[in-house]
Amino acid sequence: MDSHLCLDGLHHSQTPVPGLPPSPGDVLVDCWYIEEGGGQRGSFPKAVTQEKSQLHLRRVSHKPGAEQDIPERVSPNADLKPGMLFDVTDYWNVICDPGFRRLELTAPKPHCEINNYVPQDSHVLWAQGLTQDQKTPAYASGSWFSSDIQAADGNLRVASVHRLVSAPGEPGTAPRKTSVVLNVFTRSALVRTRLGGDVLLDCGFTMDRQTGFGVEWRYQYKGSGHLVYAYHGPRDQVHVARDGTEMLFYELHSQGNASLLIRNVTLEHEGTYICTVYTPNLHTQQSIDLEIAEPPKVTLSPDPLYAVPGGEERLSCEITRYYPLDVSVRWVRAMPGVANSSQEVRRSWQSGHHQNPDGTYSISSYIQIQPQASDHGAVYTCTVQHVSVTQHVRKSITLRVAGAAGPSIEDIMGLLICAFVLYGVMRLIFWIYNKSVYPLIFGSVQQEKEKRN
Repeated sequence: MDSHLCLDGLHHSQTPVPGLPPSPGDVLVDCWYIEEGGGQRGSFPKAVTQEKSQLHLRRVSHKPGAEQDIPERVSPNADLKPGMLFDVTDYWNVICDPGFRRLELTAPKPHCEINNYVPQDSHVLWAQGLTQDQKTPAYASGSWFSSDIQAADGNLRVASVHRLVSAPGEPGTAPRKTSVVLNVFTRSALVRTRLGGDVLLDCGFTMDRQTGFGVEWRYQYKGSGHLVYAYHGPRDQVHVARDGTEMLFYELHSQGNASLLIRNVTLEHEGTYICTVYTPNLHTQQSIDLEIAEPPKVTLSPDPLYAVPGGEERLSCEITRYYPLDVSVRWVRAMPGVANSSQEVRRSWQSGHHQNPDGTYSISSYIQIQPQASDHGAVYTCTVQHVSVTQHVRKSITLRVAGAAGPSIEDIMGLLICAFVLYGVMRLIFWIYNKSVYPLIFGSVQQEKEKRN
């Protein structure tokens, strides 16, 4: 793949984006160099150390194999130890995303780690035979590094495998020049969705040369996990595919779009999904967290709310079909038109959480009302706070106290309607009487008189 990729939009693209404005310059990212030492290969390390480092991410407009000397335009920290400055060239310009350029002192900075990397064979079926000659790439020897950079907004994450092009000179002041061989990235490290819909877990990759690849999606949740999807590119073969999951094969091969589509999301889908891309002797990955957030439905009962002075009435707030479990409920009472009358109702109680068949939860909150005539028109509001909504969910109801006020407009209109209906019924009865009953009765009487005469 000899064209570049730019993460400036919401699409994967292996070709330059027409009309894209040039980058304002290179990016210098503060990073941590993580080194594991003391253990044998394949065993646990005895010690892990970290040193401050910096990645000088260069924006380039030429293709791989046409390396150019780019003038230094960024001044690194003077207190870096020798060899802790990495001059990184990525021909797909993944760094053109604005999230990597928030270098203002008041803004959050990108999170970055870099460490040594050892190319090695992968033994999964979908990573075997990725090259026709079954051989390790010619550049697989030498020094390698892997980096993981998360943009300041927390959404874009890029994991990269670098090949060392040139090491620092003898004094150790020159940077280590590296060239990115493999990028695996996501624009949505955290995805929040509702139940029953479809969701796309974003994962893309770029490679420095045309070669075979394999893609694997794994699921993890609370210490357990399983394989979700596995695909072998050169053979165009799907090894594993869980029900309800899909990959976009045309975009996978043409654009490096390795995203996973999950249909009809249920609570069983919640967890961490790991997207791993395999190339000959190399692989790296991204993790995407999928969270289910179902907003609560709120109803008040009884509705309408009527009470008699001195009596008692229990008002319930039903909060149903929400997820996850944590929810807070608050009651407020206010008198319309009365300044500073809003006050929290302290005496309330709740039922236990009830889990519905679909895994969502329901709960009820109650308050006891002992109204007087002066409470007529009071408004009671049940306020529900839940992680699935940015604003609180509120439901209000107005208290009507019997005998506390004269007839309302609604009452008058109801009486008038009743009067008109009653008048119409009486007219109908009178008309039937005149047409049918009256002639029948008085006609018989008239006939008797005529017979007698």
